[in-house]
Amino acid sequence: MDIKKRDFLLAGAAIGAGLAATQALAQPAKRKQASSVDVNYKPRRLNKCIELWEDGQPIYYTGWGVATGVDAYQQGIKMSKTWADAINVEMEHGLYDLKDLREFMRGLRDGGPTPSGHRLPTVFVTPPVIGLDEAYARANTWMLEQILCTGVQGIHICHARDAKAIETYAHMGCRYPFRDFPNTPPVKMQGLRGNSASYAADIWGVSGGTYQHIADLWPLNPRGEVIFGVKIEDTYADQQVEKTLAIPGIAFAEWGPGDHNLWLNGYHGVEDGGESGHPVLRDAAGKVTSDVSALPNMEAVRQRTLAACKKNKVMFLNAAETEEGHNHVVQQIKDGTMVVATGRGGEKVAQIGREYTKRKMPV
Repeated sequence: MDIKKRDFLLAGAAIGAGLAATQALAQPAKRKQASSVDVNYKPRRLNKCIELWEDGQPIYYTGWGVATGVDAYQQGIKMSKTWADAINVEMEHGLYDLKDLREFMRGLRDGGPTPSGHRLPTVFVTPPVIGLDEAYARANTWMLEQILCTGVQGIHICHARDAKAIETYAHMGCRYPFRDFPNTPPVKMQGLRGNSASYAADIWGVSGGTYQHIADLWPLNPRGEVIFGVKIEDTYADQQVEKTLAIPGIAFAEWGPGDHNLWLNGYHGVEDGGESGHPVLRDAAGKVTSDVSALPNMEAVRQRTLAACKKNKVMFLNAAETEEGHNHVVQQIKDGTMVVATGRGGEKVAQIGREYTKRKMPV
């Protein structure tokens, strides 16, 4: 869709003279850009991650930084200028606090637009519910609706064990009940989102009706601005990975090496300072390693998830580093990673990756 047809998504990006001073304080130092960057770049979507994927570009994400003693609104203002394309709000193990999330989203809006010209960075939430089974998922769709009503643009479900549970979360928990979305294939389940998302619409800078039209799952709906992801991170999820990733509307998926290590390598796969006498770990080449992701059984489940992603055109998520080796960001991109967890390498990982892929969108 051309830029003019999507201009309404950018309505309200300028938020008034009253916030000018705050925005000035939030502006980062001049940021290093890829040599291929287009200084005249104009956004065409609300969700900048979808926009990048449509251009064949990987996206890079970081955490939201809200913790005890951190003002969520002020952190949102600060993060509106982040180097990252996306922000993950981790509530699987972190506190499920929608008040902080609402304030964070308000801060992102008030501190925007982003350096790329988007109203706000993409925000996706990892909720504390998992893909256990269909009954469990049906009982917990309310949680996804409440999260989406804060104005975030994505959901990331942990332990995607059961394909029917994931279908329920995606199609019932994250969609409106419309059977007639234009240019969108029909699905069996009908959405449960209700007629009240004024806060989210305000965060997005659109009317309530427009919000309901575009707050749908991409790529199922090409006009959708919501992304839905899953974590294939235990041996039960492995058994259904091909079926799970074939569900329409899944945008991205990861293989969860941290949790997979617990399931595949057990008690002795977890380092504790050497106090328990761990066995020597060796990679596929037989070399001693402390990197559990390099173990043959771990690499096997990674490859299975990656293959299912490629088959179903789902964006693969993997951590990347600046250090040479199998986790180096360029090697990850060559393998097919399209969602990069930057970890300890932070912005430097993104800089290397963006230069390699000749990114045009500014940061």
